[in-house]
Amino acid sequence: MELATLLGIVSIATYWVRTALMAIGAWLERRRQYTQPTEDRLPPVSIVVPARNEEHRIARCLESLASLDYPSDRLEIIVVDDRSTDRTAAVVASYAERIPELRVLSLAEPRSGNLRGKAGALDYGILHARGEIILLTDADCAVDPHWVHAHVAAYHSSHVAMVCAYTLVAGTDPFARFQAVEWNTTNTMASAGVYYRQFLGCFGNNMSIRREVYCMLGGYRAIPFSVTEDLALLQAVGRAGFAIAYLCSKESRVETEACATLGEYIQQHQRWVHGAKALGWRAYTFVATTLLYWLGVLASVAAGSWLLAAAIILARLSADAVLNIPSLVRLGRRDLVWWIFPTTLAFGFLELSLPFLALSRSIRWKDQVFETSPSYTIGLEKGA
Repeated sequence: MELATLLGIVSIATYWVRTALMAIGAWLERRRQYTQPTEDRLPPVSIVVPARNEEHRIARCLESLASLDYPSDRLEIIVVDDRSTDRTAAVVASYAERIPELRVLSLAEPRSGNLRGKAGALDYGILHARGEIILLTDADCAVDPHWVHAHVAAYHSSHVAMVCAYTLVAGTDPFARFQAVEWNTTNTMASAGVYYRQFLGCFGNNMSIRREVYCMLGGYRAIPFSVTEDLALLQAVGRAGFAIAYLCSKESRVETEACATLGEYIQQHQRWVHGAKALGWRAYTFVATTLLYWLGVLASVAAGSWLLAAAIILARLSADAVLNIPSLVRLGRRDLVWWIFPTTLAFGFLELSLPFLALSRSIRWKDQVFETSPSYTIGLEKGA
């Protein structure tokens, strides 16, 4: 057997084994059943929304929070104005009459140590929250009216300490749909990781945690600083042995705004790549299997075996369809199914550049710059 053929077969098999593990884990996680508590047993909840210079985007978030169907006497919404230099606080204040449960907390000075960046705003909001369950979302997101109920159900009659759920990207243009499929893929693999108790990631704009668990862990004050603070919290909860759920439903999903430009998209992924270093061998395994896939493609092309190259690409397209379609259907986003194929092709080339993003020495995020070390993101916050 020629080397190119052997590499092609191995690359197809490896990619399918990896995808099958993820698809099965995500399916088993979706099968978990949670019972909604009766009205009189609904716990008090607090929603914490960190906001930094979000005057043009936070209205959509507040509109969705105003439509929540959770009892108002057991709900509070906290927006943490994280040193905004625009009219974020004024925009939030204008919603106070419509949303009596809403209050604004302001951070006037940057926080230090483990509380740099978004983690500091989240910690400040959580420590001032009164709810038993803390839900987290971002200022550029919109939630479903049943969002709080969906999260609360996972905590009812169970030992669940933390809940993650799917976030998809809003928008109908090709770039937005590309990002939506990519986020769905990431969510699906992350949910499989939760089932296997290999904590691969989550999205901080759609997660919740028991307040007592957060305080027991010492919160972000005790968690080493990371530019992916959501992953850091997930791993802290997982390492402590607590149960975690990953929801996939229309009611629990959140929609975030798409990156508007390629530059913004690259900055976002640069941050994610640096944060993924915390995954250790899991990240290296993912990179190695991806490189093996591309070795199969390149070897077949170099050998002039175009049929084999096409087979490898088709194998990936079909694997990604198997991984994505069940969750997209459950989330009510069948419109994205046909976008799986162009997304797979486009991201296939883009992923070759992702390891190089880890070589950057600084990360820009929300008008802030964080210096990085070669081993992990540990740097100092710059700027106001």
